[in-house]
Amino acid sequence: MTATTAARRIGVGTALPALAVVPLLRHTIALHAVPDDQPWRTACPCGKPLWPNAIGPSGRCAGCGLRVGAPPYAVEAATLAGAAGLAVSGLGGIALAAYAVWTAAMIVLAFVDAAVMRLPHRITAAATAGFLGLLALGGPAGAWVRAVAAGLLLAAFFAVLATASRGQLGWGDVTLAVPLAAALGWHSWTAVYTGVLLGLGTAALTAITLRRLGRLAPETSLPLGPFLITAAYTVAVWP
Repeated sequence: MTATTAARRIGVGTALPALAVVPLLRHTIALHAVPDDQPWRTACPCGKPLWPNAIGPSGRCAGCGLRVGAPPYAVEAATLAGAAGLAVSGLGGIALAAYAVWTAAMIVLAFVDAAVMRLPHRITAAATAGFLGLLALGGPAGAWVRAVAAGLLLAAFFAVLATASRGQLGWGDVTLAVPLAAALGWHSWTAVYTGVLLGLGTAALTAITLRRLGRLAPETSLPLGPFLITAAYTVAVWP
């Protein structure tokens, strides 16, 4: 088998499962991308249920054409990129399955936070349970304990920041810290420090740049979740 043929087989083997799960991710994003004071969305404003009417790559309702949820083809692109990174990460077995579940949940959280600055606790809890539950089935016990400790410590640190910042850091970010730090902590404490500092630093730099360009008002905050998630994924997949 040539290298080109092997690469093509890996590409197809990675892309097909990734694209198969996208409708579920799109549905979950559309369901949860609502403001804090609104109930979860189960249907398009036209009355058509989200599933199966608003799960296509265009993000538009099949009944009325209104866009519901994530932008067109954005979830597909993010999912393919996430799957490609996992495919070349060197992870295998239970660890690969755990990081695949984690990546899918993080994609949902990133899109929801970007849309409405909200990080649903039940998605965060499911990501944590799925990731740590799978890793508990196999892998080094020391790495699993470190992952749990990292998640709890970062959540405690973020809780202090949330209390001190008086709303600048949300409690959704506090709960997000658990699966983020766990995914990094499974590798090493260095990965935890690197991933968190990269996420916070990128968010701060982006906010400063946008404010100087007049694209972000001084009183306005950027959603922190997408920055933390992107940084954590990058460090976790290429530690």
